[in-house]
Amino acid sequence: MLKNLAKVGAIVVFAVGAVATADAQSVKSTIALSGTPEGIAVNYLTSRVYVAVPNFDNISDTLTIIDGKKDTVIQSVSIPPVGQSVAVDAIRNLVYVGGTYFDVNGVEQSQVAIISGKTNKVLKVVPITTTPGQGIEGVAVNPFSGYVYVSNASDNVIDVIRPDCQKVTSQISVGESPFGVTADPANNRVYVALSNGTVDVIDAKKNVLLTTATIGTSNAGIAVNWFSGNVYTTNNVYGASTLGVLGKNGNVITNVPVGNTPFGVDVDFLTGLVFVANTQDGTVSVINGKTNVATSLLPVTGLYVAANPATS
Repeated sequence: MLKNLAKVGAIVVFAVGAVATADAQSVKSTIALSGTPEGIAVNYLTSRVYVAVPNFDNISDTLTIIDGKKDTVIQSVSIPPVGQSVAVDAIRNLVYVGGTYFDVNGVEQSQVAIISGKTNKVLKVVPITTTPGQGIEGVAVNPFSGYVYVSNASDNVIDVIRPDCQKVTSQISVGESPFGVTADPANNRVYVALSNGTVDVIDAKKNVLLTTATIGTSNAGIAVNWFSGNVYTTNNVYGASTLGVLGKNGNVITNVPVGNTPFGVDVDFLTGLVFVANTQDGTVSVINGKTNVATSLLPVTGLYVAANPATS
């Protein structure tokens, strides 16, 4: 544990040294992909960006790897047909991609693929047992502990993958239809966005539910600021909507007006800026995490969003 803490400390020092001042946000470039992207995540130690691109053939999907400094595609890796949710363990340089699909026999399968960030090869595929239904809706990783949390919306649980054996070792019961999931390594908590307008707060040390917060009406994306402990969840309803802001204990702080049908959300924990993808009006809202006020609206169409604190 102390070794991991030292590594995370090094990450923070690295990021602080590399980060630029938070200027007004603008569209820097556009990167062409082979298909329609789904999940996205960043390793801020290597500035590698990982994008899941479904092929919709129930045979394989693609994980596109991007150089986040040059904004160029490095490689496209074939992965099992699970290209939906992406999470990165920056300390161990591992990428987790999870999703649900129907195999050639028409049987629903839920899996999490583990990819090496060093070799860009699939190391293992972890089966997730789900009853037929929504399947996997989100994946998160705690870089301190290496534990991976999988949002299993079919069974209303969070499946926990232990890093040493790379298999599911426990389940945490949560509310109805868990969707987005995020891990706060500083407070060792996991936050789960539920589509019934609540957020479950989990003690990741004991794998127990601490509390449930009521905010929004149909929560989807969720992200946490490692420094402040504040949690952000998108109210995924059609029309002008909101971003819910919670404290680390699940206390409701405020609701911030954003765009039409917000979905993905992420936080730059160094600048404190929060980014929200508004799916129906083709914009990204930028929120000042200190004042909880939207500061700008970018003309970017997207579903998911990821922030790199090492480069802003």
